[in-house]
Amino acid sequence: YRISLESHLKMDLFGALKNVSEAKELLIQLEREEAVLREELDLLLEQQSQMDVKMSSFQKMLPGLRNLDRDTQDMDAVVMKASSLAESVRSKVHVLDLAKSRVYASLKRVDDVIDLKSCVDGVQRAMDAGDYEQAAGHVHRYLALDESVLLDTTTDLTKGSSSSTVSVSFELLREAEARLKDLVRSKFNEASSCSDSSSLERFFKVFPLLNLHEEGLKLLNGHLSKLVRDGAQKNLHVAAEAKGERAGVVYADMLTLLYEGIARLMEAYQPLVETYYGPVWVPELLRHLQLQCDEQVVLIVDQLRDERHLNHKVQTVTIAMNTKSAAGAIRPNILELDTLLTELSLCSARTELYFTFLARKIGGLQTEDRGSGEEILKSCRTKMVIQELIATYIPIEHYFLKESMNKAVSLDVCNADGLTSSMADDAFFVLQKSIRRALSSCSVDGACAMLNHASSLLLTDYKNVLQLKLKIASSSGLDFQSMLQGRLQARSSLGNIDSNKLDSLIALNNIEIVIGNIDTLAKELQAECSKLFSQSGEPRGNKLEPCLADLSSASTTFKQMKKSGMSKLVEICVVPRLKVCTDVIPTVSHVLSEEDLVNFEVNDPFVQQLISCLDGILNELKGSLLVQVFEQVVIDVAGELALLFEAQLFKCTFNQLGGVQLDRELRTLVAYISSLTQWPVRDKFSRLQQVVTILTLETLGEILDYWGSNAGPMIWRLSTSEVRRVLHLRVDFKADDVNKMKL
Repeated sequence: YRISLESHLKMDLFGALKNVSEAKELLIQLEREEAVLREELDLLLEQQSQMDVKMSSFQKMLPGLRNLDRDTQDMDAVVMKASSLAESVRSKVHVLDLAKSRVYASLKRVDDVIDLKSCVDGVQRAMDAGDYEQAAGHVHRYLALDESVLLDTTTDLTKGSSSSTVSVSFELLREAEARLKDLVRSKFNEASSCSDSSSLERFFKVFPLLNLHEEGLKLLNGHLSKLVRDGAQKNLHVAAEAKGERAGVVYADMLTLLYEGIARLMEAYQPLVETYYGPVWVPELLRHLQLQCDEQVVLIVDQLRDERHLNHKVQTVTIAMNTKSAAGAIRPNILELDTLLTELSLCSARTELYFTFLARKIGGLQTEDRGSGEEILKSCRTKMVIQELIATYIPIEHYFLKESMNKAVSLDVCNADGLTSSMADDAFFVLQKSIRRALSSCSVDGACAMLNHASSLLLTDYKNVLQLKLKIASSSGLDFQSMLQGRLQARSSLGNIDSNKLDSLIALNNIEIVIGNIDTLAKELQAECSKLFSQSGEPRGNKLEPCLADLSSASTTFKQMKKSGMSKLVEICVVPRLKVCTDVIPTVSHVLSEEDLVNFEVNDPFVQQLISCLDGILNELKGSLLVQVFEQVVIDVAGELALLFEAQLFKCTFNQLGGVQLDRELRTLVAYISSLTQWPVRDKFSRLQQVVTILTLETLGEILDYWGSNAGPMIWRLSTSEVRRVLHLRVDFKADDVNKMKL
C-alpha cells in the first residue's frame, strides 16, 4: 500500500514537471531515496542470520508454552474453587457475628435490668445510711440506662398490670434522684454557711454523678466568691488600723494577701474540678476566681487612691514640674513620695508575680481548653487597673528623681580627700534607686519610662551643672598658682578660697566619677534586666535594650565634656609655663663637635631643665586630680609639649651630631613622661621622632632609604614640604641639593 501510494504521488510529480531542470532535481531526489532504501535493505539482510537463530529458539520453546497454558488453566480452576469456598465461609461467619451481637445485646439488657433492680434497692439503703456518694453512684448508673429500650424488651410478670416492673423501678429511681438532688444541694449550702470545707468538698464531688456539673460548679463559685470577699473585707479593716513599718505599704500587702488567697483556692480546687468534673470545666473555675480578683483589686486600688490622695499628688507634681520657678508653687515632700512610690512599685510587682502564676496554670491546661484560659488573661480588669496605677507612678517617680538630684546638687560639699564633692555619688545613689525601683515593679513600660527620664536628666540638668562650674572657672581668669595653693588649703578649710577656681578641678574629678558610675550602673542594670525578664515567655525585656543603650551612651557625652575641660585646663594652666620653658631651645646650639657631644652627655644644656619645669607643673596637678584624670592630663600635656618643641626646632640649625644630641634629649623626655602614666605617649612625639630621623642622616641621599616606597612599616606624619624644611635645618646640606631632591 505504501509503495502504491508513493508511486501515485511520484506519478503526480511527473505530471507536474514543466522543464528539464525540475526533472533533474526530481531525479537527484529519487537517487537519494534509492540509496537510503538500499542501506536499509542491506541492514536487514545482515540481520537475517540473527533472526533465523531467534526463530529456531522460538520453535524450541513452543512445547513448553503449551504446557504453561495447560498449567495456567488448572491453576485458574483451583483458584475459582477456593474463592467459592471462601465466600461460603464468609456468609456463615457473618451469620455467627450477627447471632453473637444479638446475644451480647441480650446479655447487656439482662445486665441493665439486674443493675436497675440493684439500683432501686441500693439507692434507698445508701440514702438511709447517709452514704450519699454511693446513692449518687446508683443514680448515675440509672441515668446511663436507656429507659425506652428496656421498657420495649421486657414484659410485666403480672398479667394485666398497668405498668411493668421495669417502669415501676424507673419511677422509684426518678423519685430517689429528685430527693437526692435536693438533699445534696441542702447539705452543700449548709457546709458552705458553716465553712465546713471537708463536707463541702464531699458534696461537691456528688454533683457530677447526678449530671449537675454546671450547678455544682456554680455553687462552688458562689462559696469561693464569699471567701474572697470576706477575706478582702477583713484585710481592708486591718489596713485602716495599720501602724509601724508596714503602714506605708499596707495596700501592697493587701494585694499580696488577695493574690495569695486566690492562688491557694486555685491550688485547692483545680484538682477537684479536673478529677471529678473533667478538664473542660477548669477554665470556668479560673475565670470566676479571676472575676472576683478583678472586683477586689478595683476596690483596693480605689481605696489606695483615696487614702493616699493619689490624684491630688499627681496634679501637684505636674504643676510643680511645669513651673520653672519654685516661688508660688506647692512642691510635694519627696520623703512622703518615696514611701508612696515604694508602695506603688510593690503593687505592680505583686500583680506581675500573680499573673505569672496564673499564666503557668493556664499553660498546664489541655490544648483545646487553653484558648479560653488565655482569654481570661486578655480580658481581666486587674491588669488594666495596675497599668493605670503605673501610669500614675511614672510622673511621681520622675518628679522624685529630679527633685532628689537637684537636692544632691544644692547640698554639694567637698569630700574629705579634697578631690571630689558629694554630688557625684549622691546624685547617682538617687538615680539608681529610682531606676531599680522601677525595674522591681516588673512593669516594662514603667522601667522604660524611668530609664528615659534618667538619661534625660543626666544629659540636661546634671550635665549643665558640671558644665557651668567649668565655664565659670574658665571665664573668671583662672590663676594656676592661687588655685593650687587653694587646693592644698581646701583639705583643712574652705573659708578663704575662691570657690569658682576650686570647683573647676573638683568638677573635672566629678566628671570622671560620673563616667565610672554610668558605666557600672549600665552593666548592673543590663544583668538585672536579663535576670528579671528571662522567665517571661514573651520577649518583653527587648523593649528595655534601647533604653539601656541610651543610658550607657550618656557616658560618651561626659567623656567629651571631660576632654574639653582637660584641654581648657592644660591651655590655661600648663601651656603658658611650658612655652617659657621651650622658648630657650633656639638659644642652645645644635651644631656640635664630637667634644661638645661628649660634654653635653655629662652636662645637659636643656632637657633636664625642661623636665624639672614639667615635673613641677605636673606634681602640682597630681595632688589636685584623680589618678585617671591626671594620667589623661599628662597625655594632653605631652601633645602640647610636642607641638611647642617642634615649633622651636624650626628656629634652630643642626649638623649630624646636633641631631644625635636632639635624639638623646627626646628619648629622655619621652621616658620621663611615660613614667607618669600607663597610657602610651610615644604617638604624641611621632612627628618629632621623624624630625630626629631626618636630622641624624649621614648624607642627603640617605633620606630616600626611608621615604616613599622604601618607608616599609613607617607611616610618615610629615608632608613632603615639611621634610624639605627639616632638611634645610642641616647646615651641612646645601640648599640647592635639598631643593633638587625628588621626594
